[in-house]
Amino acid sequence: MKNKIYILFIALGMFFSLPTNAQNGSNQNKAKQIDAIKIGYLTRRLDLSTEESQKFWPVYNQYQQEMQDINRQRKAARAQNGDDANKLVDDDFRYEDKILDLKKKYRNEFKKVLSPEKIKSLYVAERDFREELIKQLKNRRENN
Repeated sequence: MKNKIYILFIALGMFFSLPTNAQNGSNQNKAKQIDAIKIGYLTRRLDLSTEESQKFWPVYNQYQQEMQDINRQRKAARAQNGDDANKLVDDDFRYEDKILDLKKKYRNEFKKVLSPEKIKSLYVAERDFREELIKQLKNRRENN
């Protein structure tokens, strides 16, 4: 387990040590690199068999796409609402509800391809990955 986390740190460290170039293309490449690292990380943390991987990743990718869509909508709503605090808070609650509904929906989808223990491990691994990514970003900003 420690080796897996160590490998993640190395991969993220290598990723964040890359020079930044043209923003749009570079951001897309970085997002793809992060996704690739995340796929490897989740596969190792969940200890997915070949059969599980074949069933899991299409479902997970759809889940991620729908989550990104909700987050894009949320960001657009925030920009559109400007300084209207009441509207911003109401929208945040509405988007949190959407995210919760999506998680419930996909929990049922994940049950079709993973054991309950692996589903729990998925949520923990996602959180751990996100926390490590944020930590790496903070370290990079502090060092620049």
